[in-house]
Amino acid sequence: MKFFRSVGEVFGYSPFRSLAQHARMCGRAVGLLQQQFEALKREDYEEVEELRDEIDELEHHADGIKEEIRGNVTKSLMLPIDRHDLLEFLKVQDDIVNNCEHVGHMLTFRRIKAPKDVWDEFSVLLSKLMEIVNHYEEMVESIGQLIETSFSKKEVKKALDFVPIIEQLEHECDLIQIGLHNRLFNMDDAEPLDIQLMVTWVVHLGYVANAAAAASDRFRIMILGR
Repeated sequence: MKFFRSVGEVFGYSPFRSLAQHARMCGRAVGLLQQQFEALKREDYEEVEELRDEIDELEHHADGIKEEIRGNVTKSLMLPIDRHDLLEFLKVQDDIVNNCEHVGHMLTFRRIKAPKDVWDEFSVLLSKLMEIVNHYEEMVESIGQLIETSFSKKEVKKALDFVPIIEQLEHECDLIQIGLHNRLFNMDDAEPLDIQLMVTWVVHLGYVANAAAAASDRFRIMILGR
């Protein structure tokens, strides 16, 4: 594998730092969503819109990194992992920040007022999402160490140990979503449109968790399939 590292240096391009940078943007997007929900809870609608714009800008920057990787990871570039697996992993990872952008926009569609316990449950769900992406970022950051150690068995195991943790956290997100859906559908005194929109938020926040779990599975395929 040292051969591959030297080839990367000769050609002057390695996608792995960019992959990790893209993953950090995914985590940053979830953090901004968390702030957006808190602003909505305070009825600070100006900040809600400002945070939406920040997420938009972040997603645009992430797209730039994605296109940079796609443009440079050509068939002629020698890599220590399969090119197709790398690009598939990037595609699924990009779904994390894309779904964050969707939720960020949906939070500005309507000025919703909800009971404190509903906002508290959304906070629990966002905290769990942050837990997922924090582990996810660590997992992707480990690529550098994998390459440095020529994919030693010890480092491969350490990196892949994140996958079941992320999958378990995604399952815990599912359970939180079920409880939140149950609470929303039993809000008899709420506006139907408010309930419909909040249910949509829950669904799309679930997509963020699902994307992280799916990307971690693609990470495992990429590492084991080299």
